[in-house]
Amino acid sequence: MTTSHSQDPGRLIFSFAFIISLLCSSASTSSLPAVSPVAETELICHTGNPAECYPKVFSATGEFQVVHDDQDLPSGLHVQLDVQTGQKQAKLCNPYEENSALAGLPVDQDVMIVDPEPPQYDKSRIPAGAPAYESFGMVKAPQEKNEEFSQALKTIKKSAHNQRSIKTSVLDGALQLLDDLSHDMYYGLQIAEDVETVQSLFCLLFRKGEGANFLASSILSAAVGNNPRALEAIEKSWDRIAKKHCGTGSHSIRHELFHQLAPTSEPSTKQESEETETVRLYLTVISGLLKSPTIRAEFLENNGMQSFLQILLRAGGVWESRKVKVAQIISDTFLDEDFGATLGLWPRKHTVDASRCAEDRPLSLDDECWVYHLGKISQGAEAPEWSKRLHSLIQGAQITSSGLENPPKHIEL
Repeated sequence: MTTSHSQDPGRLIFSFAFIISLLCSSASTSSLPAVSPVAETELICHTGNPAECYPKVFSATGEFQVVHDDQDLPSGLHVQLDVQTGQKQAKLCNPYEENSALAGLPVDQDVMIVDPEPPQYDKSRIPAGAPAYESFGMVKAPQEKNEEFSQALKTIKKSAHNQRSIKTSVLDGALQLLDDLSHDMYYGLQIAEDVETVQSLFCLLFRKGEGANFLASSILSAAVGNNPRALEAIEKSWDRIAKKHCGTGSHSIRHELFHQLAPTSEPSTKQESEETETVRLYLTVISGLLKSPTIRAEFLENNGMQSFLQILLRAGGVWESRKVKVAQIISDTFLDEDFGATLGLWPRKHTVDASRCAEDRPLSLDDECWVYHLGKISQGAEAPEWSKRLHSLIQGAQITSSGLENPPKHIEL
């Protein structure tokens, strides 16, 4: 890298620092900032104090952070170097950002592509008890306690014990407040860590024909969406959450999600219209929960995929948007690695002879018959695009008959 120095002394007097700005790689042509790679979990520790450890590979954010001399820099970042102090800072690249602090200053811009060799980590340098590095960082609590949030949690939990003791307007107000706050990382985590609140929200979700089920679905999906800590909290308490029955004679939460998802109503009836709305709310929640390995494996072992296939096979235009959602969930969860899918988990059985799948018996809904059913749906020029793509992904998966290394036992519902 080259730097140009002005011969005019007057131009060298500026805020004690001469900053060289190393902008993004020329390969970054998108208008969006580059995405920083997730840092490795290996740490560098120069002292025996675990709190002073930092990741070996620098993890960039949207703000400048100091880069330690022995950290590895991923490529395509925006790097600034103070030539007087030698301090280096970096952040995610935004090729269209203008730095007002450098206006009028002699700044060289150059392209620097950093491709460090694969690092060799000395794990013996990490002291015992050092915290594991987590890319999603800490979830900070607000400076002041939100009393309205605490009261809303109490209202939700009370409604599960005695619905009639809570006025509809009070319950709706509590749900609306939680819906507004559940997108926040902190409040989403607080909801997820409260087992009784999560159970109550599921029970409200299962109440057909009420406005509360819509808000309950929204809260549950927002709490775990893009919030790894919240999903982890629900995963840890999942068995306790899922075994709860919402009322006398009712099914468990687990049974509702895994088995009551399949359509049962007669076509072109009021019940079918209500059922499509119920399925929509269930799918919104299931989409986030399936990011958990524990819940995903349980969903597979308890025939959740058969419920998905029954939705895809349902005739009628009222189901089309639900089919699109199911296809997206299957693709993003099991088949398309570009969207975060974990390959090799499903389908877990080889395709069988088409004649076996055409028979009217439960086998026709099993994993080995998906190619047959989707092949029929995706035939013709007017076939829905989701069916063609899903059919192609499943055909290309080439999964062997055993996808789960340690599949859980079937759980009695």
